[in-house]
Amino acid sequence: MPPPAEAVSRRKAVPGKCIKCKTAKPNVAIRRIQYCRQCFVKASVSKFRMAVGRSRKCVDWPRAKVMIALSGGPTSSAMLRLTADLQTMDLRGKDAMPPFAGAVVGHIDESCLFPSSAEGKIRDIAAESGLRLETLALEHVFLPTEDRPALLELVQASLASGSASEQFCARFSKPEKDVPCAEQLRMLFSKLTSPTDKEDMLQAIKTALLVQLARNSGCGVIFVGDSSTRIAVKAMALIGRGRGFSLPLEVGAESQWFQDIVAVRPMRDFVAKEVAFFNCWTRQPTAFVPTFTTAEHRRASINRLAEAFIVELDQGFASTVPTVCRTLQKLETRPDALAAAPCLVCGMPVEPDANIWRTCLTIDGNAPEPAPESNANDAFDITSCLCYSCQSMLRHTMPGARLPGFCTSRLHAAAAGSFLPSENHEQLRRQIENFIICDSDDDSDNN
Repeated sequence: MPPPAEAVSRRKAVPGKCIKCKTAKPNVAIRRIQYCRQCFVKASVSKFRMAVGRSRKCVDWPRAKVMIALSGGPTSSAMLRLTADLQTMDLRGKDAMPPFAGAVVGHIDESCLFPSSAEGKIRDIAAESGLRLETLALEHVFLPTEDRPALLELVQASLASGSASEQFCARFSKPEKDVPCAEQLRMLFSKLTSPTDKEDMLQAIKTALLVQLARNSGCGVIFVGDSSTRIAVKAMALIGRGRGFSLPLEVGAESQWFQDIVAVRPMRDFVAKEVAFFNCWTRQPTAFVPTFTTAEHRRASINRLAEAFIVELDQGFASTVPTVCRTLQKLETRPDALAAAPCLVCGMPVEPDANIWRTCLTIDGNAPEPAPESNANDAFDITSCLCYSCQSMLRHTMPGARLPGFCTSRLHAAAAGSFLPSENHEQLRRQIENFIICDSDDDSDNN
């Protein structure tokens, strides 16, 4: 049965008019589709609702408590506005999306590394939404806890040239009580030799803190503000850094890798231009988010180069970002990736034999000199607990770098789950016992 004539006339575009209302003059063109200001805002709200609704298969929204990850950037600020409006909107009809069980705003304070970050403005943005703000500072990863009384100190990043495979050795190091956590964080990043490595470490820390913040707040869902433009850039950068094994988990619409936490990307259908016009026309404030490559040239890091490549290509070919994102939607996580152990640093699955594969195929560069042999007596091998990308990062890291506390927790979990080789099990057990005995002896002497 053919559609009614009225329905056909509503869908037919009127030259020089908005594609929706057919009466007002257009104010913006998105992918050659013209909208007036009012219809564009309504279409953005509808698009966000549909994106959230498509995640019903893995999330029970009426019972879910959501944490909106807010960095202060354009996409996360727009996501906060849309989520807050959706939570308070009176929805009717059989296809209406029921509101969430609760929503909070989660933010990671980066002022320790970037003093120019607008933390005060970010708090104001969260306050305008009417939702409670939960915050953790980056240096929080170095706070000692019961499950991680020690830190992992990188002793040796690689073996001598010509070895069959490289080896990454570490040892337990007692936290220095006189050194503030902020100073330990800055010392860690001073040991990283390139902006790309620093960006990778920063992302790993922020991901671990967001998951911890969601658990502390009782949230089972994290809304991540990745637009389609950002997802396309992120995918190119991840592939360039050798993270194809975990790519579906890091750019997918939903990710259940963290078991009790589901990461959802409800802004995945918005391009950067749409986000900019939505914030402008709804007067949604944003904040400046500095990075390690702010105001640097396009070759400063892999992320910066991937961003320049995608943005410039999209300017000449408007279908670039949608094509990349549609291709990414077809990716499926491999079964062995879901059963793999999490990487000590980034938390993503570790590819089997990643060290051998990288040693055979990677072009050798200038690696740091190995640490003195005297440091290797109390060290153990962590190579099997590192993914390809993190091996590349630690390979160029100066010896003596102390990894964040969550690396120690993941190492204990890997040992308990038999993800470590048998010879490493016994060595790790002795190291833990020796450390605990020495630590208890020190406490008794102080008393």
